[in-house]
Amino acid sequence: MYAFEPVSPTYAISDTIVEHQLHGRDRTRADLPGGYRLTLRTRQRHGQLEAALFAPSPTGPARICTARISAHTPTPGMSRILDTVTRYAPALPDARDAHPPLEAVALLLTTGALFQRPGEPGLFVRFGPAEAWLEGRRLSVTLGSPDSGLSLVLGGPWDAPSTARLTAAVLRELTEAEQLAGEVAALLQPGAWQVLSDQWHPDAALVLPATRRPDPEDPLGRRISGALREVKHHMREERPDWDFQELIAVEGSAVALRVTARERAVPRLVRTVVSDGAHVPDELGNTCTTFAPADLPAPPTFAPAPPPHEVPSLDLHVAPQDTRYPYGVKLELGNWAYALEPQAVFYGSGWYPFHKHVTRREKDPTAPLNDRDVPTGRTVPARVRISPDVEDRAWGNEYVQLTPVDHRVEARLHLYAGRENACTLVRTVTLEIDLRAKRVMLPAQMPAALRHQAEVKGRRILDLLLAARRERRRGASEPRAVLAPRDRGGPPRADT
Repeated sequence: MYAFEPVSPTYAISDTIVEHQLHGRDRTRADLPGGYRLTLRTRQRHGQLEAALFAPSPTGPARICTARISAHTPTPGMSRILDTVTRYAPALPDARDAHPPLEAVALLLTTGALFQRPGEPGLFVRFGPAEAWLEGRRLSVTLGSPDSGLSLVLGGPWDAPSTARLTAAVLRELTEAEQLAGEVAALLQPGAWQVLSDQWHPDAALVLPATRRPDPEDPLGRRISGALREVKHHMREERPDWDFQELIAVEGSAVALRVTARERAVPRLVRTVVSDGAHVPDELGNTCTTFAPADLPAPPTFAPAPPPHEVPSLDLHVAPQDTRYPYGVKLELGNWAYALEPQAVFYGSGWYPFHKHVTRREKDPTAPLNDRDVPTGRTVPARVRISPDVEDRAWGNEYVQLTPVDHRVEARLHLYAGRENACTLVRTVTLEIDLRAKRVMLPAQMPAALRHQAEVKGRRILDLLLAARRERRRGASEPRAVLAPRDRGGPPRADT
């Protein structure tokens, strides 16, 4: 009779774990189909299980995973998690990919809410009651309390796609995230529907149309919305212990139905309309609708920590969110430079070149009822405004305010962040310009998407200040070379 010989290590992994536990062995080694090798070890009876999984490679067995799995984890779950490693983890990852940056992993993760904890390294992923921690080559997942709950620790090396897939698979496996989706699919009447497990919580499932192609005869989706309501009524009669939430798009039609277990107290989703980033000239801008939990933690920021000698000494600021600027424009970085706006300033001594007179108020002898400002002979560094030199009049969102401190200057900018409903979105930030060290320092919380723009503009601000200092050394008493060509008058005056 034909003997079944699997080419996948799936069944062999399960058999090896069961045999190891039934015989109460301290160590078990097994050769798996496909050239894989599994080593199991239990240091104390009914203690955690330690596993090492090896994959075939041209240079011999290569370790692709080490695991420590709590004794409370069900055996089928252990088997499926290790089998997931054989499918996703590369046997010999490139050395450059074996330590993927967390931002690369975060872009590929499709399960759970990402966040960071102050003072703790790594990246955290919350998926209902389960929490994953990614740091270095380690993936740690806990469900429940550390003493009585499920927990496991997996170790690489893995590349970014493998790390993202393994994180999602382990979270879904430990929480049995597919169970509710299977129950919903079994109860759903035949139709053009698909059932998916929820991205944010294991005790939720989504009912969506089987195809995402819009109906040209129903651009607003009224038919789909009505059909989803009929599905909701039918399932509510069958399962009164379920809760249902219609996900309503901006057009007012339901685009999906979210099913949750009532006793689990799953947070509801909140609709957010965001720009899709495709900004076409002469168009009002495109938007898309997203749904996220109401208790979604703040997204992680992956701005690299500055070196110790480059920590900003000023209290720099980044606005918590984008603001709308009705008449703003998007100015490409190009090769333009900043120019000083015409104002009553002149060159003075010190690191910062722009100064103004200190005045006092006194009665005007020509008009006794009026007061006038009289110079005291002293000068102080002056706050100035600069703008790009590519327009006759720069738009407001591109103005920059410079505030002198000492050898440091605080620059206040409105960085371009996109468009939404014909309005420009800007993020207000402050930078530190160090004239003594000739460097620009950004706030640690600068969003990654705006970091390049801030760095380029910060460097151009520094170039303007250095150009003003050079003009001052040549004997000029007031700015001229740093003005825009349209604002330069006659020949500059020199100090006598």
